[in-house]
Amino acid sequence: MNKGLPLDISMWDESCMKCFIQDNSALFYAFASRYVDNPELIDDFLQEAYVKLWTHRKTIGKVQSVQKYFFTILRNTIIDKWAYFASGEKERSLDDYMEVSSNESFIEHIIEAESSYLIAVAIRKLSPQNRRIILLSMDGKTMPEIAEQLHISVNTVKTLKYRALKQLSSYLSKDDFLLFLLLFYSFPC
Repeated sequence: MNKGLPLDISMWDESCMKCFIQDNSALFYAFASRYVDNPELIDDFLQEAYVKLWTHRKTIGKVQSVQKYFFTILRNTIIDKWAYFASGEKERSLDDYMEVSSNESFIEHIIEAESSYLIAVAIRKLSPQNRRIILLSMDGKTMPEIAEQLHISVNTVKTLKYRALKQLSSYLSKDDFLLFLLLFYSFPC
């Protein structure tokens, strides 16, 4: 992620910012979706956070990790706007605000977003047919349904699914693979 981008954000030009957004938009979207369930609001929060990063880049200077720094900007943007978007839901908004402002959940949500991103990248590395089988399985399709849709035998689905899982285990860390399996097997197989 972002290999070659300077850690000194004050040196960024428009191409650096564009590259940063392209490389990380899915990751940041997944993170924001842990706090907000409205896609339009998530887009608004992301846009505002990107603008904050861009307009303050000269005063930010060098950071250890641009992604971690941006997670903080995004979280603070969500907290700042929380009262406005949650008005009218007093009971729920206090609990949700506590969730957003908790440092413990903040770190957990970064880890979840990063794991989700790494799992998605690993799935994209699979061959097209293996990827289709994994995605169809995650969509709740059974092996006979997958076999029928792809015009292959159930045994071929089993074999390809096994190979795809084996490949994913080599692409992911042990923890990320275990998370993937937890998600994967929460769907019918």
